[in-house]
Amino acid sequence: MTTINTPFEEIVRSRRSMRRYDQTVSYDKSIVKKSLELAMLSPNSSNMQLWEFYRVTSDEAKKNIAHFCLDQNTAKTASELVVFVARPDHVKRSIQHNLDLVNDENSFEKKSHRERRRTYYSKTMPMFYSNDFMFIFSLLKKLFVTLIGMKKPMVREVTAINKKVTIHKSVALAAQTFMLAVKSYGYDTCPLEGFDSKRIKKYLGLPKAAEINMVITVGKGTEEGIWYPQKRYDYDVVVKEV
Repeated sequence: MTTINTPFEEIVRSRRSMRRYDQTVSYDKSIVKKSLELAMLSPNSSNMQLWEFYRVTSDEAKKNIAHFCLDQNTAKTASELVVFVARPDHVKRSIQHNLDLVNDENSFEKKSHRERRRTYYSKTMPMFYSNDFMFIFSLLKKLFVTLIGMKKPMVREVTAINKKVTIHKSVALAAQTFMLAVKSYGYDTCPLEGFDSKRIKKYLGLPKAAEINMVITVGKGTEEGIWYPQKRYDYDVVVKEV
C-alpha cells in the first residue's frame, strides 16, 4: 500500500501545542486575520455563527490577558492571543441574518427549499434557543421529544444545557480550523482552558451571557516550547467499526 503525504496531513501532523514562543523573530500579524477568515468558514450548527473572536495585540492587553491565563509561558511569550467567545445572546440577530439570506431575491435555492428553511428559522430555531426560566421549558421540551421519540427517531438534545453545548461545539470547530490555518502559514498555536473567564470577560467588556470557549496563543514556536513527544491511543483502541 502506497503512503501519500498530502500538504494537509503535513499540517495536522506538525501542529503541536506550543508552550513557549520565540520573541526575537519578526511576526506577520496578517496571518491571524487570514486564519480567522478561514475559521469563519467552519461548519457550525444551523449556520447560526454564534461566535466572536477577540484579537489581543497591544502590549498592555497581552500582559493582562496572559496574567488572566495564570501567567502561563505560552501566554506570556505569545506574539498575539485570540479569545474565542460563544455568544448565545446573539440568537435573534443570527436568526434574522439567516431569514434575510432565505428571502434574498438572488438566492439560488429552489422555492420548496426556501419555504422549508424559512419555517426552520422562524419556528424551530426560536424554540430551540428560547430563554428558559428555572429549566421549566427544558423539561417540557424534553418530555415532548421523549413522547415523539417513542414512535420515530428524534433529536433528544433540546434542553438549555444542550443549547450551550451546541454553541460551544461550533466555536470549537472554528478554533480548530484557526489553529490549522495558522500552522499552514508557518506559525504555531496553543489552545488554553486554564484561565480566569470572569476577569477576561470583564476586561473585554463582554456581557454576562457571553462565554469564553478558549484562548489561543499565536507565535513562532521554539524547540523548548514542545514539552513532550506526541502520543495518542492506537487506532484500534478508539475506532470502532459497526
